[in-house]
This record gives sequence, C-alpha cells and structure tokens, in this order.
Amino acid sequence: MSDRQLDWQLLKELECPVCTEYMALPIKMCENGHNICGSCKECQIECPNCRGKFTNVRNITLENFAATAIYPCKNREAGCEETFKIDDINKHLSVCSYQSRQCPIKSILSVDCSWTGTVSDISAHITDVHRRDVVELPEHFNLQLLEFVKGRIYLKPVLFLGKLFFFIGGSKTEYFKFTVVHVGPQEEAEAFKYGIKIGNSAEYVAVTRKCPSHQDVVIEALPRRKCVEINYDTILDFVSESGYLSCEIEIGREKLDGFVLEELQEFLPVVSVASSDID
Repeated sequence: MSDRQLDWQLLKELECPVCTEYMALPIKMCENGHNICGSCKECQIECPNCRGKFTNVRNITLENFAATAIYPCKNREAGCEETFKIDDINKHLSVCSYQSRQCPIKSILSVDCSWTGTVSDISAHITDVHRRDVVELPEHFNLQLLEFVKGRIYLKPVLFLGKLFFFIGGSKTEYFKFTVVHVGPQEEAEAFKYGIKIGNSAEYVAVTRKCPSHQDVVIEALPRRKCVEINYDTILDFVSESGYLSCEIEIGREKLDGFVLEELQEFLPVVSVASSDID
C-alpha cells in the first residue's frame, strides 16, 4: 500500500506513550482519558502523561480503529515499504529483509561479534570480518563429519559464488537430520538447490532439495519440511573405520550440473568438520 493509504494522524494516536509501539488490544485508559497498552499498564503505577490513576476501562472505539488500521513495517526507515493489519506485523518482522539481525557466525559458531545488520548485508560482513571462520569452495565438494556419533551437531559455513551457506547436520534421535541453509532473504534462498550423497562407491543415499533460508531454521530443532531425515542405523552403515561420515555436497542455482546419481564423484575438494554436543 502507498503512503496515501496510511492515516498518519490515526497512527500517532495509536502509539503507546510507554513502549512507543502501536498499541495492541486491549487498550486501557487512565482516569483522564489517556490511552496505554494493556501490557504496559501492568508495569506502570500511574499514567505517564498526567500521573493520574489507571482504570480498568477499555477504549473500545480506539480498539476498533486499531483492528482495522493499516500499519507500516517497523523497518520503514531502513527501506521496507510493506504495510499490514496489526495482527500480521509480528509475522512479517520474523522474515523482513530489513530487520536488524545479529551476525549468524556469532549465534551459530559462538564467535564473539557485535555486528548487527540487515539480511542482505550478512554475506558481505562474513566475507570482510570472518574469512578465517568460513571456507570458500566450488559448487561441488566433499564434507567429512569427524567422530560421527549420535547426540552431536555438525556445522560448516561455506562461501559459494560470494553467498554464505551452512551445512547443518545432527542426530539426537533415531534420525539423522541435515540440510544446507542459505544465509539471506527467503526469495534469494529459493533460487538455490543442494544435493547430498552419503555412502561409498558400492551403495549410498542421495537427496536433492531446495535450500531453506536461515530465517526459517532453528539449528537445535530442524523442522521436517526444511531438512532431510535418514534413519540413524542406515547412516551408521556408511561411517568409515576411522569414525567419519563422508558427504558429497553440491550447491547450485536451480539445477545441479555435477550431481550424478549413478556414481560418487572422486577427487573432490575435501573439508572436515568437528562435532559439538547438542544441548
């Protein structure tokens, strides 16, 4: 929606004087008629506008306006032009490309980093600051999961074509879950696919899927629709005598040119990743 459809005067009236956010229902009033969020009212002794006492009366008229008003995204100044009904704002913020976020290297690898920025700036930040924490690889490579045991998680950041991806694998239950996550906006992630082959030349398991966005993934609890699950006992058949699991991985835009199911590729670049305990 355009600016002409946003009633800025009404939106000003809907700002809570305490949290400065738009007031969600219920909207309460003080004895002199000033409005406040229901949640903020519980934290205040007196009205911040007039120091009057609060009542339990709701401002039904303003609530009706609030339920039908069109609101701008909180990241409007950063560039987001989306507008919503109040019930849809928080859902949008969880995926908004203009929402300020922490460095994913900090949250995923527990690396000290105070950087925050938008999703579109993450790859540039990783390339500039965390080059030694990631490995730049061609689209086709071999990942070796060392000391493969149940109850651990395996994480590996990979730069491909200037874009950041994370291999995530874990086996806390009877299933081994894995995925290749694109760090970036959802619409950009949809352009990438990944393929994984686990096994040896005699027999293997091969899967191809679209890369999910890191905005859709919680590492400790990978959702089924965003990852691949294989029975843990099946995976154990492919663990080497040295205790590592070899995964042939390819990342590509739309299609995977080198991902041939009839055979495993040899002489691919090899990257090893150690495991860590899952809390």
